[in-house]
Amino acid sequence: MDDLAHLAMLSVRLAPGLPIEQAASGRAELLGHAPQALVGQSLTALCAPLSPGSAPSLQREADALAPGGSTRLLAPLIRRDRSVRQHELLLTRAAAGDTVTVCLVDLGAIAFATALSDGENELLQMVATGQPLKPVLDRLTALIEAQFDGMFCSVMLLDADGVHIHPGAGPRMPDSYLQLLDGLSIGPGMGSCGTAMFEDRTVIVEDIQTDPLWAPFKDLVAPHGFKACWSEPIHAAGQGVIGSFAMYYREQRRPGADELAALRVASNLAGIAIDQARRDEERRRAAEWLEEQVQARSAELLQAQEELVSSRKLAALGQLLAGIAHELNTPLSNALLSADVMREHSRVVTDKLANHLPLRRQEMTDWTTQTAHAAQLVEHNVRRALQLITRFRQLTEDGGRAVRSRFAVRDVAEQAWSCVQARLGVRHVQFICDLPEALKLDGYRDVLRQVLEQLFENACLHAFGGSAGQVRIGTAPAPTHHLMLEVRDNGGGMPRADLERAFEPFFSTRFGQGGSGLGLFVVHSLVENLLGGVIRLDSQPGKGTVARLELPLSDVVRMAA
Repeated sequence: MDDLAHLAMLSVRLAPGLPIEQAASGRAELLGHAPQALVGQSLTALCAPLSPGSAPSLQREADALAPGGSTRLLAPLIRRDRSVRQHELLLTRAAAGDTVTVCLVDLGAIAFATALSDGENELLQMVATGQPLKPVLDRLTALIEAQFDGMFCSVMLLDADGVHIHPGAGPRMPDSYLQLLDGLSIGPGMGSCGTAMFEDRTVIVEDIQTDPLWAPFKDLVAPHGFKACWSEPIHAAGQGVIGSFAMYYREQRRPGADELAALRVASNLAGIAIDQARRDEERRRAAEWLEEQVQARSAELLQAQEELVSSRKLAALGQLLAGIAHELNTPLSNALLSADVMREHSRVVTDKLANHLPLRRQEMTDWTTQTAHAAQLVEHNVRRALQLITRFRQLTEDGGRAVRSRFAVRDVAEQAWSCVQARLGVRHVQFICDLPEALKLDGYRDVLRQVLEQLFENACLHAFGGSAGQVRIGTAPAPTHHLMLEVRDNGGGMPRADLERAFEPFFSTRFGQGGSGLGLFVVHSLVENLLGGVIRLDSQPGKGTVARLELPLSDVVRMAA
């Protein structure tokens, strides 16, 4: 939450009515007005009558201020749309003259933003735990309706044909009205929702009875008393428009900033829920189809299945899955814990604000420091999880995604080293490239760069222990019709036990220090499955490590210098 968005400053003259001389806001609007439009108006006239903090008490507090003095009070202020929202006012009189500076904190806006954020978290939790779509959308409409008096919400779903709609949610909407909408087609002039989905834009209708978009339906909606309707299209990643979220009122009106913000949030959450439900349905259907295929052909495939699913592959798969679960669980659990810490600290501050308790500077300093630290932990652990996911994706790369081209091997090696140097910030390691510039390769440039980048990174992280060292790449004699690339380091080397397990998934000597144990496993997979080659490691303690990359010579073309 951006606190400055709910903060405004006024300069008023100490006179009856407290006339406003200057106004500025962290938002584009102040009480629904452009700040400059309030200049010349009376601050006391903006107070709701007959309530604590009304105009007389505000005037008394201001008149009682001594030069250089200040006071704090609560006041319900009237917005441009005639709604009333609670504000905290800090009045400070100038040391000389009759000018009073008023700092306004929109407590209602803060409470609204907090409620919207809490509701968003609740809905995302429901989606993450696999709740059915209908209860999720019903809860979403209820959460939004609870923030505004007199509002009715609905969710319309667009069929797979991209034309017809049917109701998805609207617990407070009349059933007879929702039934009228079931099966209608989207298009221009098809009400707020039909137009919003067809034109993929926000549609604001202040008066249903006079707006041409509602001309075909105004007689249908009239018995239900709805007079205004605003609709926002719902999107899903890679699917375009999949529905709409609508807000109805039984009075002619246009939306305020809070309602538009809630409309956008609701549309986004509905999109996440609908998209997840559709994916779950696709997975269910795929599982059913697969089950049918397995049952139909079980006798035919039994022999082949027994040959393919050997005990060694099952053990490797179990190890891989267990490692993935363990490696992802740690950073994600840490990130969740840090997020809980931020939420708890924010709750304490929010409770004090809501209960009008004093908030000391040190408390605010502690809160911001703790929140920043927790956010840093969240970022670190999420980045760690994303790095692991990248490694997992590399395991499933196939040749169809790699682009074949002719390239200079030396350029690829130098580019790989530059990436490692930039990522790790290594300055203590010298890089020497002995590859001839005339050596060209007709193959998969990005795959080879990825392999070399991982080999260089392994050397930098494992070989030198922070001391100075050297990484060298060159060629070596190779069997007939093959090219041999060698990546050497003069680091500490590896004991035989580690060398024998170097290509195993999740084997690392740096667990807890940033190592995932997937680097050389990915390299081995890319070299043998995509490059059609072989990779070997030679190493002894105290004598460095050599990675030998043997590639088919049919992919190599030596060009004259």
